[in-house]
Amino acid sequence: MTLNFSSKRTGFTLVELLVVIAIIGILIGLLLPAVQAAREAARRMQCTNNMKQYALAIQNYVDANSNMPASRSQAGTYGAFGADRTLLTNTGANDGYSLNWVLLPFIEQNSVYTAIVSSTDTPNPWTGGKGGLLDARIGTFLCPSDGASSAPANNNDYIWRSNLVMARGDSMWDSECLTGWSTNKDMRNRALFNPFAWKNMSAATDGTSNTLCVSETVSAATISSSKIKGGVIGTASAKAVNSVDSNLTSRSNCFNSRDPEDNASFADGYTPAAAYRGNWWADGRICNGGFNTVFPPNAPCCMNGTYDNNWGIFPPSSNHSGGVNAGMLDGSVRFVSETIDCGGYLTSVQNATRAKSLFGVWGAMGTPSGGETVSM
Repeated sequence: MTLNFSSKRTGFTLVELLVVIAIIGILIGLLLPAVQAAREAARRMQCTNNMKQYALAIQNYVDANSNMPASRSQAGTYGAFGADRTLLTNTGANDGYSLNWVLLPFIEQNSVYTAIVSSTDTPNPWTGGKGGLLDARIGTFLCPSDGASSAPANNNDYIWRSNLVMARGDSMWDSECLTGWSTNKDMRNRALFNPFAWKNMSAATDGTSNTLCVSETVSAATISSSKIKGGVIGTASAKAVNSVDSNLTSRSNCFNSRDPEDNASFADGYTPAAAYRGNWWADGRICNGGFNTVFPPNAPCCMNGTYDNNWGIFPPSSNHSGGVNAGMLDGSVRFVSETIDCGGYLTSVQNATRAKSLFGVWGAMGTPSGGETVSM
């Protein structure tokens, strides 16, 4: 009897298996950045589309009301609309509502708007509760590039965030311009949107294509966040004291507050304020829901105080590479680089009576009537 042994192999050797695994690993390593870039491009496109809807909602509001919305007003049965007023007063407990709430009917959120208007017990825009008026998730206000936007505000289980922030000109001092806080009402001329000010579209004499109305912010991860994006320095900081005082003499401290070893965080000695960026979609205070065009996008935020103060420097921010989306009053959306010209923003002194902005192209985009056109 003859035995026939076949020499044909039926499997891989260990070496061959390791080579195949190594090749697969290399391919995954090569493909992963491309996949991540494609996902971020899709997220950025969604952010751009939301911002365009927002800018167009402002135009539709103007068509329906013959004026632009105020950056801050009362809501619910306290609601107040009217002509621009020069001298302002705090008019009630609900006077902190952003213009987001009056835009709700123009972004297909009429049910939320109706609930607020008909309420006899409208909460402050930074408080809420389960089943309350402010626990609605408004997709137009959110950017998926901000991972925190998938959850409500971090200090409240129900109020939702907003990554969209309203343009408030190039004014740093007395940004809210409310009676009792300062007598300097000239700052109101530095912005198109002001508290309790329903301006006419004709206020944008530089042209709607040259005037900002909205940009974006990364929402704060925590109160007193130490991160540049979402965090705010208060003047309790050992190094940033008077960084945004009335004379604005120490703004270089604010601008240079990044940790040199961790560019995303504040350095030691710069104390974060008890503040948030982008945490409540209905809050119209500039610290939470606004931005000014003094520092470039993704620069540090600083305010004159440690809590609930609205004087300061509040640039927009995003997780997009190299800059932020910005919506113009004509409904167009541009990508603004974090290297945009800001003029002499580290040395210039604010002057409320000036016409043209001191802060270069970025400042010109933020002001409505400086006699400037924008070329990017």
